[in-house]
Order: sequence, then structure tokens, then C-alpha cells
Amino acid sequence: MKEMIFTVMPMFVCLFWFVMLALDLIEHRYQHPRMQLLLFMGVATLLYWGHCVFFNRATDLMPISDTLYSGANLAVYPLYYLYISSLTTRRNERRLGWLILIPALLGFITVGGIYLLMSPDESVQFITTYLYNGERMGLTGLPAAQSFTHDICKVLFALQIIPILAVGRQRMLQYEQLLNSLYSDIEGKSLQSLHYMLIAFVVTSVLSFIANIIGRHYFVNSLWLLGVPSTLFSILLFAIGYMGYRQHFSIADIENDEQHADEEMPEQKTIQELRIRVEKIMKEEKLYLQPNLKIVDLVKRLGSNRNYLYQAINRDMGMSFNEYVNRLRIDYAEQLMAQHPEKTLNEICDLSGFTSSTSFYRNFKQFRGVSPKENAMKAKK
Repeated sequence: MKEMIFTVMPMFVCLFWFVMLALDLIEHRYQHPRMQLLLFMGVATLLYWGHCVFFNRATDLMPISDTLYSGANLAVYPLYYLYISSLTTRRNERRLGWLILIPALLGFITVGGIYLLMSPDESVQFITTYLYNGERMGLTGLPAAQSFTHDICKVLFALQIIPILAVGRQRMLQYEQLLNSLYSDIEGKSLQSLHYMLIAFVVTSVLSFIANIIGRHYFVNSLWLLGVPSTLFSILLFAIGYMGYRQHFSIADIENDEQHADEEMPEQKTIQELRIRVEKIMKEEKLYLQPNLKIVDLVKRLGSNRNYLYQAINRDMGMSFNEYVNRLRIDYAEQLMAQHPEKTLNEICDLSGFTSSTSFYRNFKQFRGVSPKENAMKAKK
């Protein structure tokens, strides 16, 4: 009974989020990142169905389940990368992204093809000798070819992990830099939670690699060895599904905002002159107090061009749009705290243009080195 719980747990976690994402896509408009996450959860469900069949010794289903497992095992990490890419990478830069699924497709076709060519007795011999006992002695012909194919799949699985995770992390860092250059408030837009998921993926990748090298047969007769990885993977998969389900903002929204900004006519001004205009209008009209201020708003207000503003702020001022606006907000908040000590920190937060107390506290600590509460206590002394 316990073995059954541990073997089906990751599968049901993936299936749960697959259904939730499918219902969400039916109810709301199509979103490419959610479709990518849906595919990831669907393939992960097949992967853990293969686990379930294997550990519960449903040998009659093994030719089908092992074929799906072999393809899914090579596809889950590429699919997670494609999900990250759909959130962070412009459409014209990800056209050939699906090519990273070729090894998974070849693995699926090769393993499935050999199973089709093997006789029932050869399939039983391969399953018993190689899959359940981790041995090759006595395997000849197609069973031997199948064991060799499985070894190749293990090598391919190991080789794909590091580059996929490294490039995925680079994509997210570039996305965060772009966010900071366009928006004053990045709450709900940032992919910080996915950074933590990527770290967790690195850990589970190591576990997966070790498990692949050892072989699944090693875990069959040990409840402890089966239960711990199964629980860890279930928790990670649930967290990925939960965070992905809550993530609505993506590169598509940025491209939409940029399109509106590009509709403005470019202005033939020097970058230095534009910087002066930016600083003047921000301070005189206190645009930084506008919650969710975007660089698009400044583009429209100045009748300028997005690229010019990038240069005026990011290059000439030496900071991102996010940092520039939030520095002004913290300056204003500090003035309010000194002039109106009777106001609460929540009131100061709202009056300074912040959309959340979390953002207010984080930026205050970043730019002043102390929390708002510590700063207020110092002012009273």
C-alpha cells in the first residue's frame, strides 16, 4: 500500500496541474507560456506513470510504459526550458527552440521500435534481466540492442541537464534586467520564484542523474529509497505548478508595451538634453508617485522614443528605470517621514507610489541600508 502511494504521488501532482492549466486555458484566452507548462505537466505525468507501472511490476504494460518513460525522461528538462523561454524570450528568438526535443523523440521512436520488433519472450527477458536486475549477462540480439539504447538515453539525459539549466538561468537574468529597465514596479512581473525553482531543479537533476546511473531496479525493494525521492519530486512539481499557475506576466506583455511605445515619433534631441527633460518632468510633476509607472508612460508624456529613453536613463544616468523611479520614491518617503511623523509606514508607502509594503521595505533597505522602521526611530531620537 505504501509503495503504491509513493509511486502514484508524483503522477497525480502532475496530473492535477495538467487539468488545472487545461481548464484555465479553456476559460481564458490562449497564453503561450501556460500552454508550455501544460505540455511539461502532461509529459511529466506520462513519465511518472511509467514509474508507477515499473515499481508496481505491471509487466504486461512495460513495453508501452517504458517506451513513454524513455521519451518523457529525455523531454521533461527541455520542456521546462521551453516554458522558461516562453516567459522570457522574444518570439523571433525562440523559433528553433523545439529542436532540443529531438533526442527525446529519437529515444521514444528507437525504444518503441525495438519493443515492436522483439518477441514476447524477448521483451520479458529484457524487462526481467535489465530493467529489474540491472544486468546484461545473457542478453543477445534485440534485448541487447534495447539495453544499449537505454544506456544511450541515460547518457543523453545527463548531457542535456547542465546546458539547459545554464541557458535557462541566463534567459531569466536577461528578462529581469529588461523588467527593471521598463517598469518601476515589478511585483507580479518578476520571475524570482522561478529562480528558486531552477536551483531546486539543479538539486533534483543531480538526484535524477544518480538514480539513472544506479538504475531504477535498485529502488524496487527499498521503501525508504523509493519514498524520499518520490516525496521530494512531488513537492518540487507541486511548487512548479503552483507558481506557474499564478504567473500571468511574460515577455509577451513587455512586447505589447514596447509596441505602444514605438508608436511615438522619435525626437531629434541629444541624450543629454533628453536626460535633463526626464529629470525635470519627474521632479516637477512627481510622476514617480504614479503606481505602476512604466517607461511607456514617460515615452508618451515626452513624445520621445523608447530607445532614446533607454540611453538617457540606463546609460547616461547609469541606472535602470526601476532603480531611478524607486530612488525618487524613497527620497520622497524619507521627506514625508521627517515632515509627518504622525503618519504610519503604510500611509507613507501608499503616498510614495509603492504598490506594496514589500516593495517599499525592500527598496528602502536597499537605498538607505536600514528599514523604514529603523529610519523612523532614528529620526525621533
